Amino acid sequence: MAIIGNGILDGFSGRVGPVVGYWRRGRWCVRAHVPHIRDARTEAQLVQRSRFKAMILFASPATAVLRLGLHHEADRLGLTEGNVFLRMNHSSFAPQGGGVDYAALRFSKGGLPNVDFLGAWTDDGRTARVFWTKNMLSARASNDDRVAVYAYCPALGQGVAVEAVRHARQLRFLMPDGWAAGEVHLWGFCVDRTGQASPTAYLGQLQAGEGPATAAPEGGGEDGESNIWLEINPVRSLEEKIFGQVENSS
Repeated sequence: MAIIGNGILDGFSGRVGPVVGYWRRGRWCVRAHVPHIRDARTEAQLVQRSRFKAMILFASPATAVLRLGLHHEADRLGLTEGNVFLRMNHSSFAPQGGGVDYAALRFSKGGLPNVDFLGAWTDDGRTARVFWTKNMLSARASNDDRVAVYAYCPALGQGVAVEAVRHARQLRFLMPDGWAAGEVHLWGFCVDRTGQASPTAYLGQLQAGEGPATAAPEGGGEDGESNIWLEINPVRSLEEKIFGQVENSS
């Protein structure tokens, strides 16, 4: 509270709105009020902030994948897909650089049956191949369901999203430069025509080799005409989509 002397034109001491009056060296002076930010910086606060920072850094290149796998759940809760991801995966991130439980991460939520992923392999250190069986036992599963795969390189903090259709039974994509030298983790899920998603499956790390000796994919061709290639620049802002131009494989 300010104390004013002889009228509003006289000097005053104390705060009046955004202004503080004070007496200094025989004259009245004023300055702007600088609010004090209460920041206790307790150990618990610092731990929470470090965990939140780690989650944001991880989720940044996965924006398009989260929109695909968590759109319906986000609409139901009235949240963004990013906020839903943070809620679902909070416990998977250890604070202060303690690491990530990659096997527990979830990028989708829903009741659509997923495919049965067999894993991901590379035989040249450049092209990654992902294999699965269709899992058509449920009436909700359809041959044209989209199969989304997200690959992440922790050493570079880069992510790549690719997709095919359920009956293709495999997809392949070119890894960005530098990925072959480090570990690459992969996850996958399905989405139907209405946008309903399946739960997320962790495929594990990219393995060296040609992969399983599976039957040729439906649709003809070495990798099936239904297979979709996406070559993606993984360095994008939060507001930009990861999915790049789609080309049919030959």
